[in-house]
Amino acid sequence: MRLPRLLAALLLAAGPVLGAPPNAPATDADLVAAREASQRRDLKALENWRARFAGHPLEAYPAYWLLSATLAKAEPAQIRAFLSRHADTPLADPLRRDWLKVLGAAGQWDLFRQEFSALASDDPEVACYALQERLARDDAEALKEARALWLAGREAPASCAPAFEAAARERLIGSPEAWERIRKLLAAGLVMDARRANTFLPNKEQLNEKALERAAAEPAKYLAGEKSRIPTRATHELLLFAVTRLARTKPEDAAAHLEAHAAQMGPDDTRTGWARIAHSAAQQHHPRAVEWYAKAGEGPFTNAQLQWKVRAALRAGDWAAVRAAVNLMPPEEARDPAWRYWLARSLAEEGSGPAAEAILRPLARERHFYGLMAAEDLGIVKGPDWSARAVAEEDLARVRAIPAVTRAFALYRLEMNPEAFREWVLGLRAMDDRGLLAASELALQEGLADRAIGAADITASVHDFSRRYPVHHREPLAAAARQWGVDEALLFGIIRQESRFNVAAKSRVGATGLMQLMPATARWVAKQIPLQYYHPAQLKQPDVNVKMGTYYFHRVLTDLGDPVAAAAAYNAGPGRAKRWRATGSLEGAVYAESIPFDETRDYVKKVMANAWYYTHRLTGKAASLRAMMGTVATSNANGAANVASSIP
Repeated sequence: MRLPRLLAALLLAAGPVLGAPPNAPATDADLVAAREASQRRDLKALENWRARFAGHPLEAYPAYWLLSATLAKAEPAQIRAFLSRHADTPLADPLRRDWLKVLGAAGQWDLFRQEFSALASDDPEVACYALQERLARDDAEALKEARALWLAGREAPASCAPAFEAAARERLIGSPEAWERIRKLLAAGLVMDARRANTFLPNKEQLNEKALERAAAEPAKYLAGEKSRIPTRATHELLLFAVTRLARTKPEDAAAHLEAHAAQMGPDDTRTGWARIAHSAAQQHHPRAVEWYAKAGEGPFTNAQLQWKVRAALRAGDWAAVRAAVNLMPPEEARDPAWRYWLARSLAEEGSGPAAEAILRPLARERHFYGLMAAEDLGIVKGPDWSARAVAEEDLARVRAIPAVTRAFALYRLEMNPEAFREWVLGLRAMDDRGLLAASELALQEGLADRAIGAADITASVHDFSRRYPVHHREPLAAAARQWGVDEALLFGIIRQESRFNVAAKSRVGATGLMQLMPATARWVAKQIPLQYYHPAQLKQPDVNVKMGTYYFHRVLTDLGDPVAAAAAYNAGPGRAKRWRATGSLEGAVYAESIPFDETRDYVKKVMANAWYYTHRLTGKAASLRAMMGTVATSNANGAANVASSIP
């Protein structure tokens, strides 16, 4: 079990090990004190801890913290000794990455060259230092790569500037390339980077800095006042930028200004403007989004614009537009399960049954939301086998012997969760299915329900669905479900997505426990139930957390009327979930697909897929996911929906 917080605090206050001499070998619990020394940048204490941890399974951590704090002054031999000794830890690659940044900034290209090839992770700053290193030895291909990076139109660290400047000197970056980058950066709202790209243009071609500021700060005012008689490329880009900026909040006004300036901008830039307005409008569920997409013709569109073209068309019930948008996507984007499913649905709705079935059959073999939907459309819904698979002792022993797994469990006991998770991921890398199920069992023995689910969830062919969808804490959950009239399977689906049954889970913003209640929400619920003598620490008690979370979901479900909108409200708030409704009824899957927040959209689909699996586990019956998703009614469908604003 995990080290209690009180004991950890006592160990930290008492120093190394209670009752142990100052130079005694370190224990696991001493790592808490070593981390504190690192956070205080107490190098003397950290050096002592590094020596004390020599030979300990967690010895890499104090050594890493000390080296990281002194990296600019450390000898290459020291750093290489760490990288060699601790190559099997998740600390080696971050240290090498940070060292490469130090070497790149100092122009120590020989050492940089020797270490760069061993870096496993991608890092934009290091990648640009690598371009600098290659340019230092006259690698002509590096100039071409610098040009490609420039044209990608992404935010670039300062280390990229020398490579960009070198490409400009060799005429691989000129005015056309500068304008292409400026357009992409301004479309993404990266104004500072656009200003830097602006300096690569000849003075007479550059954007006017004050005009750019006006377009960014007051786009409507800028558009109303722009009356250049001799339009230039700079004029076009500023008009397009202002239209894009305005469309984020007022798409109708942006559309009116674009029409007013269309003749000045020309057909190509006008189509680009319509694509941007339509994209913003679709994210706001504006009823004219499909119309504005049509004005953009066949683009060009970005991937994000095409995704939202599909979503706008779904809300409008325009299946031809759904099909057209998916068919415009690059192949790698169109392979996403969502777009395969909606393309198949559009084909089916338009009467092309065989073509739809050809897409749905392989999709139905995949175990996720859209796989379940595809199977149901084909009439081949089948629940999984819930029989538990026995885990062989030899597999348990094999996983126990992995150093990263041992370190992960030790770190979890110390509540050093981020470090523990990185060790866990490293330990399970390239693990076979039997090993993953053994890891799931060991995690469960350690009280790590979330890690147990995670390991079981990624098996390739040997599955144990009882591990993927466990029914921990069923007694208090079933009682709360009965008390508040909420579907038990749906509650299990929420808990699996919120915390994966980790009773001590706490998010960065303070959501706590099995159902991840926010502090303000918990206080509100405590008054509603009412719960006497409520204290936030009670949220880590499964029975209390489940009771409070179930009551809150019950209120949201009652006020919003359907489980899909209620799940969205549980993640993003009742007010938003209500605003995301349409003026008419929407199929639940369409509502879920068109949620503007990426996190909430993914959350709702996973909660509902979880609920489908739990329904089968609890009842033995394969439910209809489409029926579970139901229909999301208009926000004016009943008076109760208006109560949502009173719920936090």
